[in-house]
Amino acid sequence: MSQILTTYSDKEFKELLSEHVKEAVRCALDGEQSQKEEPVIHGIGYRTRSETRKLLGIAYSTMHYWEKAKILVPCRIGRKVFYSDEAIREALEKTGKGVKS
Repeated sequence: MSQILTTYSDKEFKELLSEHVKEAVRCALDGEQSQKEEPVIHGIGYRTRSETRKLLGIAYSTMHYWEKAKILVPCRIGRKVFYSDEAIREALEKTGKGVKS
């Protein structure tokens, strides 16, 4: 791959940078910036606590109880908590609960 090096004066660089920043802010304010995607590791989908709670039709307190009882096993990435689709399916099998639409 070849590289092209370009030199800009300070004024030209500031103008170029300013235009790029303005465009990025404009896109973010207009909502055109792409939404954050769910983390996907090796093709396994992960859901947030809120998405999982709504999918299962349970309260956060029930999720907490299920985690302590090892019915629903979370995956923690940093401070965030996610649940794999596989863990959700296993929880449904263990509890005999159906998925809400």
